[in-house]
Amino acid sequence: MRKYKVLLFDLDGTLCDTDEMLIQSFFALYKKYRPAKIRTREELIYFSGPPIKKTLADEFPDYTFEEIYKAFQETSRELYLPYVKAFDNEIEALKKLKEAGYLLGVVTNKGAPLTKYSLEVCHIEDLFDVVISADDVNAPKPSPLGIEKALERLAIANKEEVLYIGDNDIDYETATNAGVDAMLVTWGPREIKSVKAAKYAVSSYNELGGLLL
Repeated sequence: MRKYKVLLFDLDGTLCDTDEMLIQSFFALYKKYRPAKIRTREELIYFSGPPIKKTLADEFPDYTFEEIYKAFQETSRELYLPYVKAFDNEIEALKKLKEAGYLLGVVTNKGAPLTKYSLEVCHIEDLFDVVISADDVNAPKPSPLGIEKALERLAIANKEEVLYIGDNDIDYETATNAGVDAMLVTWGPREIKSVKAAKYAVSSYNELGGLLL
């Protein structure tokens, strides 16, 4: 494998296992705000990745965005501790990558407060050199703005030195739009249509570390 200098990670589904938290959050919101709406677990797992603000606006059109977004934040935050966790062998792999000299970063569609909280809950908050949330850019992924801002803060000009790592098709589109290589992780429950088009695909953090170290 070529030697990269920068590894940028998606958050939900890549660094933090947040699927069950998201599912339970939406179940609670439907029960309170739209009881006639029925969504299956299989449908809800695809809510991870797209901008949550758009998803909430689409799913709860009878409420103001401010009201439903506040409700989502309050509901989901209570579910982080029981449900959100790092993936198997992740922390060890990230520490080894950092010790090997890689610059590590996060580029996510999640807002800044819950991004920070996610990293803390997963005990990886001190491992990253840059964190770019939805609050840091004017357009969410698959816009390249998040990756571009991360590289600006890291003073990296050569995009051939950059690998973006995510778990869904939006992450692949984001990397492509930014002109950097993509690695897709396949341990999640979602189908990834672009997995064969990505530069690399891995099924575990052990495999990820083995390729990059």
